[in-house]
Amino acid sequence: MSIATILGWVGAISGGVLTWVQVRRSQLHGSEGVSPLTWSLFLFMGVFWVSYGIALDSVPLIAGTVIVAPLQLWILLLVGFAKAWRSMALALGIVLATIMVPTAIWGWAAGALAIGVVMIVTRLPQITDLIVEPSVEGVSVSSWVIGCGNLGVWLIYYAAHHQVATVISMVMAITGNVVIIGLVEWRRRQGARAGVQA
Repeated sequence: MSIATILGWVGAISGGVLTWVQVRRSQLHGSEGVSPLTWSLFLFMGVFWVSYGIALDSVPLIAGTVIVAPLQLWILLLVGFAKAWRSMALALGIVLATIMVPTAIWGWAAGALAIGVVMIVTRLPQITDLIVEPSVEGVSVSSWVIGCGNLGVWLIYYAAHHQVATVISMVMAITGNVVIIGLVEWRRRQGARAGVQA
């Protein structure tokens, strides 16, 4: 087994772990601050990743996507179907229009770049919620930090497979995660200061 394949399996397993961390946080602390659009986009982007994994003959990529899909759906159920269904419909439309269509027309590299843009877009609702919502108790910083590590592993995996467009997508997603981590920490410090002043 090559080092790249081992990294792929590390990415697949860590993706499952980070998603499980968010499930548990939502169960224990509630889903306040968790964006249903972000998690719906993650769920539907899985269709691209499974297809891309088949095209690359990448069992770790396929397995990793299949592992996290039920957990992503679970997070949406914890948010509440009444709150999440519109986000799910919008996410499906976004993924079809911005990822699947470019992939069908211009190939995998175009799809990989498109998914990088969408991975930034997936984080915008979460970023917006963190700016607007005073409570961030439902958001797991550890999930987003582990997510950076997970994306870093996939970045190395794709670099080893000479998938430049996908490497660029991973860099874009890591950047979005770092912004989310910073906003959560900013909100928590604001909350701590407000608690001290009260």
